[in-house]
Amino acid sequence: MDLVIGIGNRLRNDDGIGPMLVEALGPVRGAECHVVHQLTPDLASRLREVDRVLFVDATFDGTGITLERVEPARGHGVGHAWNPSTFLDFAVTMFDARPPAWLLAVPGSDFGVGERISPEAAARLPEASRRLASWLSAESAPVGA
Repeated sequence: MDLVIGIGNRLRNDDGIGPMLVEALGPVRGAECHVVHQLTPDLASRLREVDRVLFVDATFDGTGITLERVEPARGHGVGHAWNPSTFLDFAVTMFDARPPAWLLAVPGSDFGVGERISPEAAARLPEASRRLASWLSAESAPVGA
């Protein structure tokens, strides 16, 4: 089974891209989908039971959508201090969970208070949805897909 995690805060405009994309999927055969504001320890235990994981999140960096492999990396703190790499490191340390992981990062331009997606981010949603669907339909997603 795959695990898809949409990360973001819908009350911070483009930060809601991850949850928006994952919720738009609806039920997916062979996948468990979660929408979260931030990565938390309780969700890390789920990594023991999945074949692979995809994080879907908005990013401040770049102008293009990226889908890249993510590896565990040491970090400090929890919650807002965790990115997918430090979250994976926690899952390895606490649960010996090591599924292959990817990050679908969608650039946003407006992270202010509000509940709207900027026109720039909205224009990227169809391509992001396509990449998300492609990852789900592939038995294993290649690096840089």
